[in-house]
Amino acid sequence: MGLGKGIDFFFGMGSVAYYVSMSIASLSEGGKKGGSFLKKMFTMPPSMTLRYLKAKKQCEKDGRGLMPKDLFKLKGFLCAGTDNRCYKDDLEELWGIRPVEVFAGTEPSFIGTETWNRNGLYFFPDACFYEFIPETEMYKNLDDPSYVPRTICMDEVAAGEVYEIVLTVLKGGAFARYRVGDVYRCLGLGSKEDETRIPRFEYIDRVPDIIDIAGFTRISENSIKNVISLSGIDVTDWVALKEFTEDRGRPYLHMYVELAPGCVVNRAVSRELLKEHLTIYFKYVDQDYHDLKRILGMDPLEITILRCGTFASYREKTGKTLRHINPSIHDIQEMVKMQAAFDGHRRY
Repeated sequence: MGLGKGIDFFFGMGSVAYYVSMSIASLSEGGKKGGSFLKKMFTMPPSMTLRYLKAKKQCEKDGRGLMPKDLFKLKGFLCAGTDNRCYKDDLEELWGIRPVEVFAGTEPSFIGTETWNRNGLYFFPDACFYEFIPETEMYKNLDDPSYVPRTICMDEVAAGEVYEIVLTVLKGGAFARYRVGDVYRCLGLGSKEDETRIPRFEYIDRVPDIIDIAGFTRISENSIKNVISLSGIDVTDWVALKEFTEDRGRPYLHMYVELAPGCVVNRAVSRELLKEHLTIYFKYVDQDYHDLKRILGMDPLEITILRCGTFASYREKTGKTLRHINPSIHDIQEMVKMQAAFDGHRRY
C-alpha cells in the first residue's frame, strides 16, 4: 500500500518499525523479495516506479543498499513501546528523520511525548496525576513485598534519578495510585531549548521483576518457573537477566542455569538442548514470546550453564541470595568468577 500510495506518517513500536524498515530496505536485493517487487512495479503508479528506479541507481552509485528514505519523505515519525533507544539511531539512518518518542498504555492512556528537540518526554498534566517511587524505595519493596514504598510528586523529582511511576487517571479512569510497572529517569528539571521549567524524562524499561524484550514479552519469575516445570528439566537454581548485544545493542534474555548433578554433562549438547527445550516452552507459555521469532525474526534466549554448587557456594561466601529476575550484573559477574562456568562465562 505504501509503494502504491506513498507514506506520509509512520507510527509504531520501535522494534516493529525497525523490522518493517528493513523489509523495505530489502527491496533492492535479489532473490524472492526483489523478484516479488519487480512484479509489483507493473501495478504501481508511474511516479513511484520512476522514484524507485532513480533511487536504486543512486544507491548503486553510492555503493549502498536501498533505504526507506530513498522512496519516502515522512512528515511525521512516532515510536512507542519498550527498547526504543535500541532502534532510534538505526531508524533515523533508514528514514532520514529521527522518530519522536511518545508514551501510552492501556491503563493510563496517552500521557507523554517528546518535543521537536527529542530530548526527553514531557507528561501531559491533564491525563493523570503522577507520583514517583524513588529507585531505592522500589528495590526495598522488591526485596520485602510487605514494605510500602514512599512516593514523591512532580515538584520533588531530581535530575538523573530513576523512578517507578504511579498513576491516578483523571478522565473517567478506574485506576487510582496504580503501579503500571514502568520506570523512568528524570533527565532534567527544565530545558533551555524548549524554554520550559518542567521535568522531562526518558523511558528506561519495565520494573526490575519483569523482563520485557522489544515490547513483546512480559517475562516474570512465575512464567520462567512454569517453563522449567513444564520442560521436566531438573534445574537446581537459575537467574534471568535482560542484557543487550555488544554489537548492535539489541535486547535478549540471558539465563544462568545450574543443572542437577544427574543431568547431562556433555557441554555443547547440554547448552543447545537446554536452549531449544526451554524455547519451546517459552513459546507455549507466552504467545508474545512466540511472536518475537515470527514477527521480528528474533531468537532472544541465551543460556550459560553454571557448575553444580555455584549458587550455594555464592550464598555461603557472600551471604547474599540473588533475585531470580534481573539481579545486579555485578553480583552475577562475581558469582561466575568465584565458581566458573563450564566454558567460562561466554554467551552461547
